[in-house]
Amino acid sequence: MNDLTFMTRACALAAVVFVSACQGPAGPAGPQGPAGESGSMGTQGQPGSMGAQGPAGQNGQPGQNGMQGPQGPAGDAGQNGRDLRFSGPGLVVTVLGAAIADGGVSVDVQLADEAGRRLDRAGLLTEGAVSVSFVLGYLEERASDGLPLQYVSYTRRTVAFDGGSFLQNASDQNGAWVEVDAAQGLYRYLFATPVVVGANAAKTHSVGLYATRTVQGVRHVDNTVFHFRPDGQAVTKKRELVTDQQCNACHTRLEAHGGARRDVALCILCHTNSADIDPDTGTSYDFKKMVHSIHMGFRLPSVDAGVPYRFIGFNNQLHDYSSVAYPGNLATCEGCHAATDDRWKTNPTTDNCAGCHDRTWLTSATPPPGWTLHAVGPRNDNQCGICHPATMGIAPIEERHRSPGRDPSRIDVRANIISVPATPPGARPTVTFGVNVNGQPRDVLAARLSRLRFVFAGPNTDIARYVSETAETAADCAVLTDGGACLERLDAGVFRYRALTALLPTDTGSFTVGMEVCATTDAGVRWCAVNPVAPFAVTDAVAKGRRSTVTLAQCDACHQGLAEHGGTRTNTEHCVVCHGGNLVENVVTPLDGGAVTAPAANLKDLVHRVHANARYPSPLNACGKCHTATGVSLPLPAGLLPSRSEVRTCVSPLPDGGPSGPADGGQSCLAGATAVTPVFEQPTSAACTGCHQSAAASAHASLNTTSTGVEACAVCHAAGRSAGVDTAHAVSP
Repeated sequence: MNDLTFMTRACALAAVVFVSACQGPAGPAGPQGPAGESGSMGTQGQPGSMGAQGPAGQNGQPGQNGMQGPQGPAGDAGQNGRDLRFSGPGLVVTVLGAAIADGGVSVDVQLADEAGRRLDRAGLLTEGAVSVSFVLGYLEERASDGLPLQYVSYTRRTVAFDGGSFLQNASDQNGAWVEVDAAQGLYRYLFATPVVVGANAAKTHSVGLYATRTVQGVRHVDNTVFHFRPDGQAVTKKRELVTDQQCNACHTRLEAHGGARRDVALCILCHTNSADIDPDTGTSYDFKKMVHSIHMGFRLPSVDAGVPYRFIGFNNQLHDYSSVAYPGNLATCEGCHAATDDRWKTNPTTDNCAGCHDRTWLTSATPPPGWTLHAVGPRNDNQCGICHPATMGIAPIEERHRSPGRDPSRIDVRANIISVPATPPGARPTVTFGVNVNGQPRDVLAARLSRLRFVFAGPNTDIARYVSETAETAADCAVLTDGGACLERLDAGVFRYRALTALLPTDTGSFTVGMEVCATTDAGVRWCAVNPVAPFAVTDAVAKGRRSTVTLAQCDACHQGLAEHGGTRTNTEHCVVCHGGNLVENVVTPLDGGAVTAPAANLKDLVHRVHANARYPSPLNACGKCHTATGVSLPLPAGLLPSRSEVRTCVSPLPDGGPSGPADGGQSCLAGATAVTPVFEQPTSAACTGCHQSAAASAHASLNTTSTGVEACAVCHAAGRSAGVDTAHAVSP
């Protein structure tokens, strides 16, 4: 190795350790070499911020205007605009006139709301369109004396049934309306039905209409009947055998066919004795036959024989009246018939009578199976009055259809409670009273009554118990020596009764006494007075009567003389003396170990239950039909009793063979062998669930009653609340 090589290696080695020591000064930069190959593209960086907007460019040159075409012809003038008008609820349709000319019928009407504000028929200018339907007929007359009979309808329809067709009375279809003055609610209706009056121009013609209008979701209804004569003369004859007022004494608001027909005068325009057959059942729609049969209901001879009384009626619905139980006296014809028209007793006909006597055969000597031949054989309308005049005859109508008030053998029995002194706890009450029979004072000791009973009950906050004492055979106090119950003569027809049973030492407040007074004719017919009732003080300073929620007059609007328990209880104020919160119905206890519920006989429970489960003729929510103005107010007064019912099971039935068993050889369960589990329902709940009988309603009542018996019903159901009785039970207009 030469010196140069050695030095080079040494220098290189030293450069590793001491570079700076061996490196000389940098020389000048050489020329740039050729560019190397491009490397791969790096990742894109973030976009920069937007620069400032540049200045706007110059506007372009405007285009040239087109050529304007020639002006078209002027349009026809439009109708004058109309303002919407304010109107309220209700509907009143007034018929201003009717005419028949050249076979066409026109009727002028005015439409208004309940305040008289005029209505637009189409409902464009006032709220709620008005729908109006018309019927038209003339009143037939009896040839012999001109007596108005039944209507003959001009407006009819043909209905298809079982391959055939039937003609039925109906409303006019597809008539035309003419606007006379919309601002005044004036319109004219032109019938589509052609009418030929002919020889009937002098007879009464009647246009009936039924109209509806819906405002704020509530439908309002009006019925109107307009009478006229085509010859222009005054109307002198009308058919007014019954009135709306008489029907609505029970029905509150008579309505049929979905509720749009409410006027009896309208009903009889279609329900005539022509075109009157229901093709489904063959039943007659003739008003007199139909109404008589409906009210007879389950008492109809045909129904008793197993043939139901029914129609396929409005909207093809089945209407079965076989279970109707008329609440009044069926013999009280004047209950439905107008006092101004007595033809129910002066104009008997086979059709009139057949409504009730629907299995009496009058046509031939041989009746069909299930029918009974008329007692004196076949007869026609001209012969009915021979045996059946109004009063005198073989079988006068008034005698055979005699209400109790018109019975000449009736005994007029009246009683009144004159005074009841305050009676302290533990003492025996006394009652001063009077009895009149046929207007004469009755000496109840010398001429005994068939019934004289006193019922003492209390306390009057709500009746908890009662005691009934029979007094028609009570001793004369003047000769009584044992201190028992007795009658004391004070004056002519005035007596004092001394009770046998003393009040309890724990009795407080005020109590009530009611009387039952009856006299019997020689023929064995019993007639009873309306029960007098009076409160008397026990610990109260002044006697306070039990609250009154119903009246006898309201009951008698339908019942035409309320009379229960054989006719001895005739006053609602007397009914509540016994029918208090602790009274339960009598039921037969099963002997097989099963349980039976004896329902509460508290008056409100009993009456609500009976009316809800019967064919009640009035809307059930029409509480004012039975109740006084405050009779349904919530909350109820404090101190009312819950209603008691009982679950009864027989623990050990006894076989017949001894004095305890029934006479028919069966088994019996003695009261002492019956297990009784009482069930109590609080007073408001008990009243409501009498009608609202569903399980959901019962659960709702229970959930809103505390374990201590406090009811929260009034929170929602008091007047003015979210579901107040006053609105929830309001009858629709």
